[in-house]
Amino acid sequence: MAQIRQACAKDAAAMLEVLKQYIETPITLEYELPSVSEMEQKITSVSKNYPFIVIENENGIIGYAYAKGEPQRQGVCWNAELCAFIKLNQRGHHYGTAVMRVLIDILRLQNVRNVYSSVTEGNPRSDSLHRRLGFSYCGVLHKTAFKNGLWLDVELLEKRISDEDFAKEPEAFIPVSDLDKSAVDEILNRKLEDLI
Repeated sequence: MAQIRQACAKDAAAMLEVLKQYIETPITLEYELPSVSEMEQKITSVSKNYPFIVIENENGIIGYAYAKGEPQRQGVCWNAELCAFIKLNQRGHHYGTAVMRVLIDILRLQNVRNVYSSVTEGNPRSDSLHRRLGFSYCGVLHKTAFKNGLWLDVELLEKRISDEDFAKEPEAFIPVSDLDKSAVDEILNRKLEDLI
């Protein structure tokens, strides 16, 4: 049975094994696999403000997901961009849906109001996942990415995750590291079947 938990720096090598499967595809726009040290730094840096999670089963880490934003820019700190990667041989079990729902629920605790994703042309699984989660199309960056000898479009998707009144001032953004641990654990410990 798969479980979701917060990522830590020691997960970096296993997470790179997941990313490695995508490095030659347009699903990620990175050209080279980061080093273990670079991935450790990314986990540590992102985790100060935003959720960074892994999904694992008895064989180890089978995927990861994280949110990122600009908490230092006060005018846009209520927004976050989501990113997820699941091992190719684990697709079809709705693990991507599960990790995205966990991210969104944690971001709600942080007073985030909107989430966004960028989906590169030629990634119908990701497009379908986002539509299933209620994301809507908000634009396309035409021929903005270059990978494997091709110029690619990048579709922008958005989802409002707050029911708050947009006519009033928002609640302050709360870094994930400042959230009540028991509230985060409650989200992380939900049964996988309840998330998919």
